Amino acid sequence: MGTITMTLSSPGVELKDGKGSLAASVTNAGAEKEPVVLGAFPAQAGSPPGATYASIDKPLRVIPAGATEQYVVNFDTAGATAGNHQVKLIAYSADEAPEDYADQAHVVTLTVPAAPEKQKKKFPWLWVVIGSVVLLALIGGVVWFLMKDVNVPPVEGKQVAEATQILTDAGFSVGTTEKEDAAPEGQVLSQEPDGETTAARGSNVTLEVAIPVKVTMPDILGNSIETAREALTAAKLELVFTSDSTCTSSPARPPNVIFYDYCAVAGVEPAGGEPVNTGSQVAVVSELRTTGIVFPPINKCVLNPGQCVEIVEPGPILGG
Repeated sequence: MGTITMTLSSPGVELKDGKGSLAASVTNAGAEKEPVVLGAFPAQAGSPPGATYASIDKPLRVIPAGATEQYVVNFDTAGATAGNHQVKLIAYSADEAPEDYADQAHVVTLTVPAAPEKQKKKFPWLWVVIGSVVLLALIGGVVWFLMKDVNVPPVEGKQVAEATQILTDAGFSVGTTEKEDAAPEGQVLSQEPDGETTAARGSNVTLEVAIPVKVTMPDILGNSIETAREALTAAKLELVFTSDSTCTSSPARPPNVIFYDYCAVAGVEPAGGEPVNTGSQVAVVSELRTTGIVFPPINKCVLNPGQCVEIVEPGPILGG
C-alpha cells in the first residue's frame, strides 16, 4: 500500500446526453512491477448498492516500477435523475482488496442536467405560426453551427487517454482500433480524419492504438536450459526460474563419458505454441537429468499450476 497513486483530469464531469469521460493517470511508485486494478464503486454505502454508471477499458493492467498508466473512464447515466451523482474511483493492487486503499479513493461528481420543463402556452394561431417560423429559423441556425466543419486536433504519438480528452474537448466523438506495434502500448499510431484537417463538429475520429506484438511461444519442454534460453531470447522472451527449480545451468560435461547430467526444462508456462506478448516472462521449472534416461513429456506446470504463473505482459513470476 502507498506505492499506487492516481490523479484525475477533472474532479467532476458535466454530462452531455447522459454521457461523459475523464482520464485517470495511475502511477506505480514501488520498486517492483505491480498488477493494478482501477475500480469504480458507489460513493455512499447502501442496500442495494448505488449505481456507478462507469465503464473502464482494461481495468487490470501490469504497471512497471516507476511508470504511469493512462486509463479512460466512461460514464453513462441513462435513466438517472437530474442532479449530482457521486462515484468513487480506487486504484489498488490486484493482490489486495480495494478496501485497503479506501483512504486513497477519488470521488467524482457526475452532473446530470435537468430536462427543460415543457410549458403549455396559449397563443392565437397567428402567433403560433409566427413563433414556429422563428423557431425553425433558430433551429436551422443551430444545426448549421453544429454541422459546421472545424479543425481536427493532431493526436498521433500521444497516449490514447490524452488523445481522447483532446478530441472530446474539441467537440468530436472518438472510436479506437488496435494494431500490434513496437510502439509503447496505448500510443496513437494514426488517426482518421488526419490532424489539421477539417470535419463536421460532433463527427467521429477513429484512433489506431498500439498493442504489444504477439510472438509464438517456442516448444522448450524437455530441452536443456541452455537450448531453452537461446530459443526464448530469439523470440524476445525472458526466462525466469520458479522456486521449485533445482538448477539454473547444466554441469560441466566430463571428458570421455557416455552419460552425463544436464539441467532440463521439466515444466513451462505458457506452453509451446501459445501466442504471447513480446517481452513477456516465461516461468520454467528445471531439474537435473541424465542422458540416456527417457523422461515422459509431462509439463509440471500443468500438473501443478501453483508452481508457475503465466505472464502475458512483463511482470514478476511468483516463486521466482
